[in-house]
Amino acid sequence: MAHKSFGNFSVKTDRKVFSFTAIDFETANAFSPCSLGLAKVVDNQVVEVRNWLIKPTCFPYFHYYAQKIHGIYKEDVQDKPTFNLLWDEIKPYLENTMLLAHNASFDINVLRKTLQYYHIPKPMNSHYMCTYVLSRDVWKESTKFSLDFLCNQEGIQLNHHHSDSDAEACARLFLKEAEYLNVETFEDLKKITHRRYNKV
Repeated sequence: MAHKSFGNFSVKTDRKVFSFTAIDFETANAFSPCSLGLAKVVDNQVVEVRNWLIKPTCFPYFHYYAQKIHGIYKEDVQDKPTFNLLWDEIKPYLENTMLLAHNASFDINVLRKTLQYYHIPKPMNSHYMCTYVLSRDVWKESTKFSLDFLCNQEGIQLNHHHSDSDAEACARLFLKEAEYLNVETFEDLKKITHRRYNKV
């Protein structure tokens, strides 16, 4: 239950708030992550933003086009840990929560394939939703739904294709979407949009 402040005291309200983790992967090829960013949201507030550079499973190979997009090169990650060595640090952010990503099918696929590669169990009790898909419910007349376009439209700061910035922008975009749709829980969001959330 949330609290509203009035002068020097607060009262309880029935307003519910969102808590979740937004994620973004940058990859060296189609599915091998070289960077992970996340933004942890508690009670509608971004409370933590993290970023890891990751030595990808395909190292030293980097696809030219991927490098051109995110600017990460093999020299940047040659001394960085592989994903399995980072998992104990990352896992608490992904378990028992809703995960959000812009174009979530890509990011969740990267997560699944990387966990499978290292024979790591999926995080427990984790579901995901896509802010790209939700944006089509919010801005129905728009012809563009990319993260950079929507952030520019909504005044959200973004350093695009830097995974920590993308994750934080995704989190703030979702809070805008929820506000525009006038929803306060994920269950309400599911009912209004008729879009289900899936297990990781």
